[in-house]
Amino acid sequence: MQLDYKDYLDKVLGGWIGKSIGGALGARFEGIKAWIDLDFDEIIPDTIPPNDDLDLQVLWLKVLEEKGPALTSDDLAKAWLEGCWYPFNEYGNFRRNFRNGIKPPLTGKHDNQFYESGMGCPIRSEVWGYVFPGAPDLAAEYSWFDGTLDHTDESVCPEQMFAAMAADAFFNHDVRRLTEIHFHYLKPGLMVTKLIRAALDAHDQGLPLREARERLHLLGGHPEPCDAQLNVPFTFLALLYGEGDLEKTILAALQCGYDTDCTLATAGAFVGQIMGAAAMPKRLKDIIGDELVMGIEYRRKEMTLSALARDTANVGVKMATALKTGVGFVNAPKLKPFPNSIAKPQPRIAVDYHPEPAAAPGQQVSVDLTVKNAQAFVGNAHIVVRTPKTWTAVPDRIPLTLYPGVEPKVHVNLVAAADAPRWPQGHHFTATLVQNAKTVLQEPFGIAGSMSWRLLGVFFDPCKPNEKGEITREMILKREGMWGRHYFIDFNRNYIEEKAVAVDRRKADVKFDAMSRILGQPAVVHCPDSFIRPESLIGLRAEWVCYLDAEFFSPKAREGGLWMGSNDGYRMYFNGEMVKELDVQRWWTPGAWDANVRIKKGLNRMLLKLIKRADKIEFTLGIREKLATKEFPGRNDWITDLEWVNPLANG
Repeated sequence: MQLDYKDYLDKVLGGWIGKSIGGALGARFEGIKAWIDLDFDEIIPDTIPPNDDLDLQVLWLKVLEEKGPALTSDDLAKAWLEGCWYPFNEYGNFRRNFRNGIKPPLTGKHDNQFYESGMGCPIRSEVWGYVFPGAPDLAAEYSWFDGTLDHTDESVCPEQMFAAMAADAFFNHDVRRLTEIHFHYLKPGLMVTKLIRAALDAHDQGLPLREARERLHLLGGHPEPCDAQLNVPFTFLALLYGEGDLEKTILAALQCGYDTDCTLATAGAFVGQIMGAAAMPKRLKDIIGDELVMGIEYRRKEMTLSALARDTANVGVKMATALKTGVGFVNAPKLKPFPNSIAKPQPRIAVDYHPEPAAAPGQQVSVDLTVKNAQAFVGNAHIVVRTPKTWTAVPDRIPLTLYPGVEPKVHVNLVAAADAPRWPQGHHFTATLVQNAKTVLQEPFGIAGSMSWRLLGVFFDPCKPNEKGEITREMILKREGMWGRHYFIDFNRNYIEEKAVAVDRRKADVKFDAMSRILGQPAVVHCPDSFIRPESLIGLRAEWVCYLDAEFFSPKAREGGLWMGSNDGYRMYFNGEMVKELDVQRWWTPGAWDANVRIKKGLNRMLLKLIKRADKIEFTLGIREKLATKEFPGRNDWITDLEWVNPLANG
């Protein structure tokens, strides 16, 4: 296939302009889940805001320029930590996981249950399509390295599909045809697959846009405004009902509401790419001009959309040459090819975890270590696994033989000490490939720690008590009270001396010992993620109240925040003070409530009261550090240097 470089560059620029226009016009309405029926002139902002839809893709271009075809997820992850401060939702969960040593793709899965299907990666698809014109499979393959940093299939598959469509859109300008050709990137059984198909069907059946939107809501709606399962289908509605007109497409995406900066930007990018910058109406281009507006630390030498398009197209030419995609460029500039060291995938050690990359004291995690692209190291070798002091690798030295075209895999069990008095949030390991007494490859990796909470008591009334909270002998004799198919609890009732137990650990010790004696085992709830699940110990059905406490060490004093999500009532004490209480039953979402706290250097303690009135308790806790600056006021990142006290240490 042949592609005229001038046309290629024009379409890349058109895509970046369309992306920027959509993001700028949609940003003000992000999160509004209502039908938004506004005129185009009403949505033009006074100033152009930065947009994460584009920011991270600009950062990815830097990695593409530096790493070329050898690019890996780790390269993108490291660039993110260095050049992008965003700690929001799935972005923050990725940052926490990677800083704890967890390797992609599990950075997008571990402790990311709510945001794993967010819009954060479908909106980063364009750069992969633009640097692989006419090579949709490569665009999808490299976009997977990106998407799995902070997402799983419901988001990663749409990003792969969008990337493949953008790669083909340089040659095929029919959006519906592009959709059908690349629909196979959507795995069967996903909600996003079902709703995209429903969007296509609604358009084919002639439904008005508003009714098509309502159909998607009813078939699989989601109250999270930035979830891909609904917003990606909305993007397709915009493309279909927009009929190739940029202004009409943007308004159609806006009318659907929800994650409007993302849906408008992605739909705008497709129309802008197909149209090309030269054919785009001047009044639309004038909305954003040529300035590249960014909200992250990273900056390019030339902060213009024109320069961004030029640099993107140049990487595309070099990628096509290095990977022999079969696409030739007419009248392309003469460019220095990628160095041999990055012109093809490089040797590395891949890490796969079983069952998950987290452990409490005394638990075990298994890892598979696979030597990739190691043709240069043919012959006998061995892998050495180095562990923290509180861990043991079994075995810690594994011999293997490297053959051309073969990727050997070894299995290692990592066993955590049960008596470690403190348990860090992240545990860091190293796998080293040694050949002829020399280190030839080295791969750091990690395992997340686990919060450990002590269960101090479980309380309920088997029948309705009197006004004093008692079930008396006389009540039983007279069969007074309600003797139905429920237990009875009261959020406002203190089932223990809450304040005293929150202040005095010795009082909590007595209750923990009693609870352990009753259960016949240590009453410890280990939490490998942010969920605190007392039901891992308690199988009692119906309503009840429980109390738990936990302690952690901080290496420094700092201003922090407890980020909590719950489906029922709770009360939280921090260092003896009640910092948050809520008596609300609702659908669980993470970080729905927060409490500002002063974290002390050294030991800190929490007491938590949880209410169970539904089928199960859904309570999550994360701890952030206040890092806001004048330039980045939302910079409150997850803390990853705490050490949890192990209640099982020292007997």
